Amino acid sequence: MNKRSVAAVILASGMSRRMGRPKQLLPYQGTTLLEHVIRKLLPLPFTKIIAVVGHSRHDIMNAIIIEDSRFDWLINERAEVGQSAAMQCAAEISKDTDGMFVFLADQPLLQPDTIQRIYEYTVKELSTEIGSFVVQPSYADIPGHPVFFSRALLSLFGMLTGDEGGKRIIKLADYHHLLPVQDPGIHIDIDTPEDYQKWLQE
Repeated sequence: MNKRSVAAVILASGMSRRMGRPKQLLPYQGTTLLEHVIRKLLPLPFTKIIAVVGHSRHDIMNAIIIEDSRFDWLINERAEVGQSAAMQCAAEISKDTDGMFVFLADQPLLQPDTIQRIYEYTVKELSTEIGSFVVQPSYADIPGHPVFFSRALLSLFGMLTGDEGGKRIIKLADYHHLLPVQDPGIHIDIDTPEDYQKWLQE
């Protein structure tokens, strides 16, 4: 298998309005929500691992120390614009790679085996695919995260506005690969205090 340059980008610049406090720093398993997600990615051979931060970035960056040369913070100076600004930051930092995986900071239940499987599938497609493509896991026939965007798609993220995510870019891909997984964690995120308490109890 040819070695490929693949970026992992974690979107963590949200305002956490519904949570009422930075959900990136919510306690979880002796650490924080965001650090837990970051550390799940370290065992994989990503070329770079980037956390995009904006709101409360100083508190977040001071609280989380990752000693891995591949890891870095990326400041989203337009966090108030919405998710489109974070996606554009992610695409810009990844343009020198074969493509990027987009992870969410508030999906701690994503299983390591799922990450490993979708990574290996993507690298295989990078070795054979012609044209732009997206790889996305699906559970119960519903797509989730993380989502991989090949390099040919990264220049298109500039068209996004407001709180728009990557759905419009996915529709522009030549190929959209859905990889079935047995992992409901690809869908579960945490937006409100009620979500967080329910999740801790379960």
